[in-house]
Amino acid sequence: MSAPEFYVYVSTRACADPVRTVILCAPDACARTREDVSAFARTSGWMDEVEHDGGVLIAPVVADGWHNAPADLARDAYLTMRRSLTAPSCMSIPGRAGGLWAWEPLIDLVGYAEGAAHAAQVLVAHPSFAAAAILVDGFATDLSAGDEPSDHWFVANPSPAYHALNREVPVAAWLMGSACDESFVTYLRGSAAPEWALRVSPELGGCGPELAHRAMGEFLTHVMRWKNSPDGELSWRGSREEFFLGDRFEHDCVEVGLNSYHYAVHLPEGMTREDAAGLAVVFSIHGRGEPTWLFSDKNGWEDLADELREFMVVLPDSPYNLWVADRDAEVLGLIIDKLAETYGCDRTRVYVTGFSNGAAYTCQQATTRPWLFAAASPWNCPPEEAIVPSGLGQYLYSSFAQDEGYEMPFFVIAGDSDDKGLPDRSCDLPTVLPLNRCDEQSEAIWDGSFCYLPERGYREGDRITTRVFSNAYGDVRVGVTQMRDMPHGAIADEARAAWEFMRRFRRLLGAKYVKEVER
Repeated sequence: MSAPEFYVYVSTRACADPVRTVILCAPDACARTREDVSAFARTSGWMDEVEHDGGVLIAPVVADGWHNAPADLARDAYLTMRRSLTAPSCMSIPGRAGGLWAWEPLIDLVGYAEGAAHAAQVLVAHPSFAAAAILVDGFATDLSAGDEPSDHWFVANPSPAYHALNREVPVAAWLMGSACDESFVTYLRGSAAPEWALRVSPELGGCGPELAHRAMGEFLTHVMRWKNSPDGELSWRGSREEFFLGDRFEHDCVEVGLNSYHYAVHLPEGMTREDAAGLAVVFSIHGRGEPTWLFSDKNGWEDLADELREFMVVLPDSPYNLWVADRDAEVLGLIIDKLAETYGCDRTRVYVTGFSNGAAYTCQQATTRPWLFAAASPWNCPPEEAIVPSGLGQYLYSSFAQDEGYEMPFFVIAGDSDDKGLPDRSCDLPTVLPLNRCDEQSEAIWDGSFCYLPERGYREGDRITTRVFSNAYGDVRVGVTQMRDMPHGAIADEARAAWEFMRRFRRLLGAKYVKEVER
């Protein structure tokens, strides 16, 4: 049997941002050869849409028709091509040798006629694979795979506490023409998907670029399947343009050397700058490859700020979506200065949090410039042995803070199924415990008034286990949290738990020790 053949188009705009992958399943008559598939990609408008989006299009060639194609051809297309994609401009994430990041939360299926029928069967058998699908004149006729256990696209071996059949995994799809088959629609509606996630438009159809433009702009651009559980979670989010042009964020920048660092500020909904005077500040720092326009809302900090109205959220951007300890050392301090000038924030209550590469930068900043922050919370941090060789810094934790007598409360979070970080963050304890005058004998489970209960606003609190450590006075200064069935991702409950911990501290200007905030 010959190896599968694919037509691939990479946008000239593809760069250091994660790219959307559109898997295009053309009708049988347009999928026999690479020439057929490339012509359909152009005439249907999908090549233009992918070009504008800065993404990647992968279209399988099925010489014998989709009926004879392997059931997993669409998934195999992604897995085969994802690591061989390069940026035409060579403006990719540093360290990836020009390679693009075809991000798992941004995979879309698009199918027409027989290709749509194949894509529909993928939705039934592998519902967590795609963020969203566009199906035109083709639907799944065999729904039996819906009764099979999910294959868990994001977590290979979830805990016994997690269980889902394929039909229980939410799917986002826009069905058009005869794809609006009543049985298929009923099946998809039973997946507990959000109301917005299923669109049914029997009046739409055809293979023209108008349909592709509408499908991309109105639907695919806004759907993500966050990598935060064995099957992910569907989310509706704004586009890049909406992030920069909308009113949810204010935008500014600081200059360090030859680099300009954009940052976005989210004030609690309805607050003016005058209202925000005296608010605490939470830095939410993106990971490698995730610019703020994608990273925003990933972990729920903005929604929590709207709910509690106790802090503003600040999301800084790094050059090429990568934080480097020495190059970026002065950035947060300069941003804090501008925040104090612009908003009158409370400089004694500034907290730094970050995800992945942003978590490493969080640890580096908190231990080299401890006077800036009252507490720190790194999430899904890579191990030090991965940071140093990649040129992101000569350390994860600097000895400066402890050598100079500073105290820095830490709330460390990791996923138990994280393949890029460390599921067990006990490796942090030899640094963060002495930094806070704690020891391992003071370990306890975080309980009492800080249980992760629904009545306290937690949706998935049963996934959280936190160990805490106290100093000689019995004051909790360190928390280490493990998230059950969590890959290299995050959920809003982590932000709530981190805020419950960090909000207790403030650092008076010039002080080496933090003070407990009256509650």
